[in-house]
Amino acid sequence: MRLIYIKLSDCSGCMVSFLPVLEKVPFQIVYFPNITDQGELGEADLAIVNGSVNAESEEQRKLLGEVRALSRFVAAVGSCAAVGGVTRYLRGGQLPTPSHHTFLPVGDVIDVDFAIPGCPASADIMVKFLVALERGDERYLTPLKNLTKKRKASGLDLQDDIVSRGLCSGCGMCALSCPVGAIEIVKGRPEVRMDLCIRCGTCYFRCPRMFVRLRKPDAEVV
Repeated sequence: MRLIYIKLSDCSGCMVSFLPVLEKVPFQIVYFPNITDQGELGEADLAIVNGSVNAESEEQRKLLGEVRALSRFVAAVGSCAAVGGVTRYLRGGQLPTPSHHTFLPVGDVIDVDFAIPGCPASADIMVKFLVALERGDERYLTPLKNLTKKRKASGLDLQDDIVSRGLCSGCGMCALSCPVGAIEIVKGRPEVRMDLCIRCGTCYFRCPRMFVRLRKPDAEVV
């Protein structure tokens, strides 16, 4: 599998998490400037993009356009790339880059085939995704395709879309997956400490109910 790897505006956590994957899945690295001297883009089977897009950076937009044109598939990996993550909540004026005011998910700039949230994105999930991609396993790939249009990024979204609508089954996956321990299960329902929540959206995307399609009633309920 020919691979392009692009790192945009993030903390590098997703890239560090991805490095062990290189030992488990055979790649032909076309472009990965963080670990190789390969200086030019080329055609690839898959482009992995980490980090959100600085909306004021023409360089990042141009790079993404080139990557999209050269890649059969593009995956937005990590919460910043998939949904904007914590960078969506920046308002400008922060040192050391006070001129960077607005950050966007990758899917707001180019068409994305797959989205894999997480802070960082799990190496195990990445391995399973890559194996499924090579095999064309649509049962595994379809949920990751559906995530490309999602923009949920905090525990409040979990509360609004799942818990308050009576859809929570009390499985506890949200609490288990939260990277900062901001969720506690109380009386079978999640409670989110917003002072700890980093707006990564991991809890929302790991919730089994998020993937359940509810059938509309055949007739109007009177």
